[in-house]
Formats: sequence, C-alpha cells, structure tokens
Amino acid sequence: MEFDSIELVPADPQGWAARFDVVRRRLARLLPNAAVEHIGSTAVPDLPAKDVVDVLAGVRLHEWSTAMALLSSDGFDCEGHREGHAWFSLPNRSNREIVVHLVEIQGRQWRRRIAFRDILRNDIRARELYLSVKLDAAASTGDWGEYTSYKADLVAAILKSAGVP
Repeated sequence: MEFDSIELVPADPQGWAARFDVVRRRLARLLPNAAVEHIGSTAVPDLPAKDVVDVLAGVRLHEWSTAMALLSSDGFDCEGHREGHAWFSLPNRSNREIVVHLVEIQGRQWRRRIAFRDILRNDIRARELYLSVKLDAAASTGDWGEYTSYKADLVAAILKSAGVP
C-alpha cells in the first residue's frame, strides 16, 4: 500500500507499552498457548519509530491455521502470509496502530526478531546505525514494503555480527 510518507515520531515508551499491553491481553484471550512479545523499534527505549506497535505472537505449528482463523475472526486484518510468518493489522491495513506478526514459537523468525530487538536495546552503536538507515529509508520511500526492504541488509548484518543464524 502506498502512503504519502513514512513518518518517524519520537519515542513514546509509556504510550507504546500501554498499546502493547492491550493487544497482549487480547491475544492471551484468543491464543492462550501463544507467547507474546513487544518487538520492533517501539520496544527499544529512545528509538524514534513509526507510530505502529509491532507484536510477535508465537504458536506451535499445529496451531497455526487455528490461530490465523481466530485472529481474522476477531477483527485482525490479515495483510499477508508466507511460510512461517503472517502479519495482521489493527484496526486495519489502512490505519495501522498495531501489527501482529504470527510466527512459529522458537522458530527462526521468532529467534531473529527477539534477538534483533535485544541487540538494539543493549548496543548503542547498532541502535545508532539502525536509526541512520531508518531515517534514510523514511526519506526515500512512502511505501511500507520498500521501507522494510531498505533496512533488511543492515538488519541481516547486525544479526550476523551477533552470531544469530
């Protein structure tokens, strides 16, 4: 979906944590066996971000189809999926406030996303590099897919340097 611009806003740790907590409770009701984590830039203190809270929900593979159906039936807008990853927006893809990433618990996507969040929380140099690329990406495109792709090489390099497969 094309947007006029990608706007990064100053960190809002209390607001983003509160928004995460609301969706975490909702996911706990819908997917009681799921593990739920706050990920992405809104989970990293002092990091400017899009005003969209990213949530990681991990389920066992045999629960995948049921989890997708439950999220969709509860009003989560399924924007897309590929092997091992589905993403849902709230309230919808045109007005994202939350994006839930449904992945296999402890699978590769789970481990990489948690590791990247933790690296950014703990490594100021990685956080500064990432912010620089985010700012360039936001200035270069208004498309969310392109924005994410723009950052992909740096994310991969940071994970590789930390020994994350």
